[in-house]
Amino acid sequence: MKALVDQYQGALLGFFIRRSRNSWDAEELTQEVFCKILRRQDIKYSEYTDAYIFTIAWSVLRDRLRRERVRRSDLHIEFEEELIEEDIISPDESLKAEQLYAVYIKLLNSLSPRVREVFMLSRYECLTYGQIAVRCEISLSAVEKYMMIALKRMKEMLKES
Repeated sequence: MKALVDQYQGALLGFFIRRSRNSWDAEELTQEVFCKILRRQDIKYSEYTDAYIFTIAWSVLRDRLRRERVRRSDLHIEFEEELIEEDIISPDESLKAEQLYAVYIKLLNSLSPRVREVFMLSRYECLTYGQIAVRCEISLSAVEKYMMIALKRMKEMLKES
């Protein structure tokens, strides 16, 4: 077996390095080839030819690629606890968020129906002013005017609270 390893190890390493991601994989795959040969008791080491050795190598490589595809090991990301920061929301922050939301809802309800509609189309449906003008059948300058009213009102309410 030692003679077989001495004869084919370099060639197999080169074969796997050209076809795998790194030298660690190449070394591991080379060892797998020799392990398969060791398990075969029915063939004498002197009977192994280049073609047969590289057929085993292709088989080992194909098996590895099939396993990686199934396990999606190339997409594996190791979990590192020290990188995780807990995002704990304090009761005070939660209360502030609820109060701000209440102010926002109050603002929306205080707007005239047309101003509210224009504002909602802009902010929630991400329509351009031109698209809003067409949809509401109003002029582009009217859309701009309604948005100014809504934003001005929002600024005033935020200052008050």
